Amino acid sequence: MNDLIDQLADYFDLLGIVEETIAPDGEPAIQWRVVNATKASPLSITVQAFARQYAVNVDHRADVVVHQVTRGLNSLTKTPQRPAYFSEKALQKAERIFERITNGIDLTEIVVEGVFPNEDLGPIDLTPAIARVAAKNVREILNPAAQPYDEIGAVEGYLQSVSKDGKGRRVVNVRHRLTGDDVKCFVRGQAESEISHCEVDDIWKGRRLSISGVIHFKCHGRIASVDADRIRFLRSSRDLPEVDDILDPNFTNGLKSEEYLKKLRNGDHS
Repeated sequence: MNDLIDQLADYFDLLGIVEETIAPDGEPAIQWRVVNATKASPLSITVQAFARQYAVNVDHRADVVVHQVTRGLNSLTKTPQRPAYFSEKALQKAERIFERITNGIDLTEIVVEGVFPNEDLGPIDLTPAIARVAAKNVREILNPAAQPYDEIGAVEGYLQSVSKDGKGRRVVNVRHRLTGDDVKCFVRGQAESEISHCEVDDIWKGRRLSISGVIHFKCHGRIASVDADRIRFLRSSRDLPEVDDILDPNFTNGLKSEEYLKKLRNGDHS
């Protein structure tokens, strides 16, 4: 029974860690609770999301979190590639879940209902054999063979702090959007000028930004630091247009879609 409780606690923790990575402000809005449990064999436990604050709708966020956790766990059973939104802490929780199946719990099955019905998300049957492979994959991600390399690119994330290091270099700390890891960016040139215009409120709100320059990797997929040449502040996800904002009900001027496309192909549509 203790193994089962620990397994459930780690799963709750994993949901919370992935939510913090997904959330623009890094703050959880969901409480996960057990709403039903059966003693029949096999033991079944039903988990549901509740808002931490009264009258706040967390349904969509809960769907996204469950979707990413389920996809991530499923991916780890097949390949040693870091899933989206799985930080170091999330990977460590996943490893504990897998290892417990190989050292006590014979089977864990995760069934997802009502989340993105157009995508098949399960069930995930974690047998000892599958869990053993998955735990090995996690360890490869957490402890990869060190092969440092550099590449020119961009990192997108959320502003955490602006400071100087012990050598007097100007540093921007960013929480990576996909992994949740902290990335240290050394600003120079135009990036230094662009970050100088940020305000304290931008840091408090964890403003979304894209940093371009030379990315130094510890190994595949693990960023050590960035030499930043450009910084571009991005619009908050709350400010991005919704589907209703870009739909035009009169786009075809009353024509059926096939008629509109036919006229367009024939060049006689204005």
